[in-house]
Amino acid sequence: MVRANASELELSPPPLPVWAAPLVPVAIALTIGIIIDRFWIIPLTASLGIALTSLIAWCVFVNTTQKWLALVYLWGCVAGLGAAYHHGYRFHVDATNLSHVADHDGKPVRLRGRVTTAPIARPVQTDPMRGRPARATARFQVQVTQRQDLTTRTWHAASGTTQVTLIGRADDFTVGDEVEVLGRLALPDEEMNPGEFDYVSFLRDQGVTTTLTVFESDEAHLVRRAWPTSLFGWLAVVRGYGQRTLERDLAAQHSVASALLLGEGTVMTGQDWELYRKSGVLHVLAISGQHLAVLAWFLWLASRVIGWRRRNAAVAVAILLILYALMAGGRPPVMRAAWMVAVYAGSIVLQRPASHANTFALGWIGVLLLNPTDALNAGCQFSFLAVAVLMWGVGHWEDVPDDPLARVAQEAQSWPMAVATWVMRTVMVAYLINAAVWIAVSPLLAAHFHMFSPIALLIGPPMVVLTSLALLTGFAFLLFAGWCWPIAWLFALPTQWSLAGCEWLVSVSLNLPGAYWYVADVPAWWLWLFYMPLLIGICSDIPWQWSRWLLLAGCVWLALGVAMQLWPHRPGEFRCTFVAVGHGGCTVIETPNGRVIVYDAGATGGPDVTRRHIAPFLWSRGIRHIDDLILSHADLDHFNGVPQLVDRFSIGRVLCTPTFAKRDLPAAQLTVNVLERQRIPIEIVTRGRSWELDSVAFTVLHPPADGPLGKENVRSLVLHITHDGWSFLLTGDLEDAGLKNVLSRPAPPIDVLMAPHHGSDRSNISELAKWANPKLVVSCQTSPTSERLSVKMYEKMGAKYLGTWPHGAITIRLTDQGWTADTHRTKLQWRPK
Repeated sequence: MVRANASELELSPPPLPVWAAPLVPVAIALTIGIIIDRFWIIPLTASLGIALTSLIAWCVFVNTTQKWLALVYLWGCVAGLGAAYHHGYRFHVDATNLSHVADHDGKPVRLRGRVTTAPIARPVQTDPMRGRPARATARFQVQVTQRQDLTTRTWHAASGTTQVTLIGRADDFTVGDEVEVLGRLALPDEEMNPGEFDYVSFLRDQGVTTTLTVFESDEAHLVRRAWPTSLFGWLAVVRGYGQRTLERDLAAQHSVASALLLGEGTVMTGQDWELYRKSGVLHVLAISGQHLAVLAWFLWLASRVIGWRRRNAAVAVAILLILYALMAGGRPPVMRAAWMVAVYAGSIVLQRPASHANTFALGWIGVLLLNPTDALNAGCQFSFLAVAVLMWGVGHWEDVPDDPLARVAQEAQSWPMAVATWVMRTVMVAYLINAAVWIAVSPLLAAHFHMFSPIALLIGPPMVVLTSLALLTGFAFLLFAGWCWPIAWLFALPTQWSLAGCEWLVSVSLNLPGAYWYVADVPAWWLWLFYMPLLIGICSDIPWQWSRWLLLAGCVWLALGVAMQLWPHRPGEFRCTFVAVGHGGCTVIETPNGRVIVYDAGATGGPDVTRRHIAPFLWSRGIRHIDDLILSHADLDHFNGVPQLVDRFSIGRVLCTPTFAKRDLPAAQLTVNVLERQRIPIEIVTRGRSWELDSVAFTVLHPPADGPLGKENVRSLVLHITHDGWSFLLTGDLEDAGLKNVLSRPAPPIDVLMAPHHGSDRSNISELAKWANPKLVVSCQTSPTSERLSVKMYEKMGAKYLGTWPHGAITIRLTDQGWTADTHRTKLQWRPK
């Protein structure tokens, strides 16, 4: 009887090599097919043809002596199906899809459809670095069924998923509801600068092809309340209840609690997320496998305490975790954990051992079946990589033979000493496991987020303990909050204390020296040559003698990666790039030997201009240090990205006008304080100041030491740059009295002119065009609301006119053969005649 019970409890499979698990090569083949279609876009007929041909070949060879060849053809069939599935999911567009009638400028349209994602509400945000507070928004996705012709008022069949953004309003919609909305339909904004986030690709991975912006004056109303007929509708309602409860009863920590317990991270500010990202412990907030593991353990323990049979408990735990994963958004990391828990629960029900390798592979296959584009999702990659290291890397540590002498010494210890030894050993193992996972995922984190966080080695285990406690007590609080407040209050206190401890630990740790670093782009080839041997090594039974050499090779490869980050930036040519930041300004000058000068860093969109546009461009160029940061004047759209720039890059000095620090503007004073706190020298420059960096000459033409009177634009810093006989003029927002002042002086040679004040007709007058007589005019602008007369004026005088809208970043390169202007978005290349 004892033997029978022991066998019933035994669920661990016999040792089995990872590569011998039948689902592992299937998962690999599926992934290869998806990746091939992602980067080479295989026609659907070709993918299906490969799958069919491979299947026929498998049928031919399956009953022969060449079984291995039959397997190869079977895997080829899976790869072909994977490519076809990915192609149909991401690239196939119906004839009635909204993308056929949308453009980048936007057009009014009325749509009907069904809400497919829970609305994400963002409250009004006030920030001194913004010209005006960001309006409240609500964002959700709609599966469109009809489109109305606004001229004839007739409805037509339509298809596709559009992302709806409600501006200044938050209607009571939820998943499953049928809605009618009137707004501006547009194609998603394309990548405008090298290195920045590809928003179009991000939306396509979700099946979204268009965006719809609904302003206060537009219409959005409910057609039919249909969420009660949808499982996802019920889950969204439960999630909304939980969020309201946390906001009401855990006011101080409700934003962190919503992210941790419900996967609702939008209530946290961007600054809050940045703190956790810098500390390297973002995964403890974003619902992932850790959350499901803690919840599964608690539910399993509770079910056993109340006396449920193991099979019944396994089924209940699996169902609850899958529902929770879907309620939390169904992201790849949490769905991976849900799939794996379901497999282990199934092994309990069927009383069969579950192979870890097959379970892992099935989890990967399940995630890709839900969304094949998740193969390239950062969170998905992190999750599966960390689990692989835990299963087959750290798991080998348990294979150490038992030492009889150590066991005798342990039994001879007094109980206080035994407890102390156990605690020390547990802490040591926790930190070793944390270090192993950190080493494995850090290169991937650096590649995706340009962040390297050594501080995670120190605070990782305590954060896991605190968030695990907050998870357990937080779920108990939500369970009792609706009907028994005294019991709920007992769980609310430890939840608040745990989350407050997390916030304190993160904020304190980031003040330690070397807590985090920003890094430039990590080459894809380096990542492949790091992770392929790593995964093969941890998943293979390699003798210790070989393991030592592999470990040494890995250390050398990591050292090479660090050396590439520290390698000096040497472009070998002069480059001047007008970064596309919308309505704002940022011009990056690179000298042949790697000196970097940045002229302005701001945009009306807010301080995130650095995170979204400027920093990605600089990192794509391998830039980590800025020699000179020049601020043309104290208007927000020209400097509000400076604090984030200081956080991400080392800066030699800042040059500005005499009135910059004197302006009565909170954002200007905040920026000066940030620069002083980082001990970055601030120098005042006026007309006549000149200097040289690496054979590139800089001369300030404006403003004078005093005046002119008027608003800040008239005192914009005008900078003349020359190199190897070619010259540039950067003008900021120069206008009115300042413009007249500059035009009253002799004109230097000017090949490239920055159109002052973002191409405004008020500043770009015929007198300026005649005075400068440029070959190329570049305007740092957003999409103009009306036709600008100055464009035709410059072109009539023989100058080429390019704007960062619609062309994206504009780069002028000086070589031995002359100079060229290249645009990033429109791929235009222009040479002066």
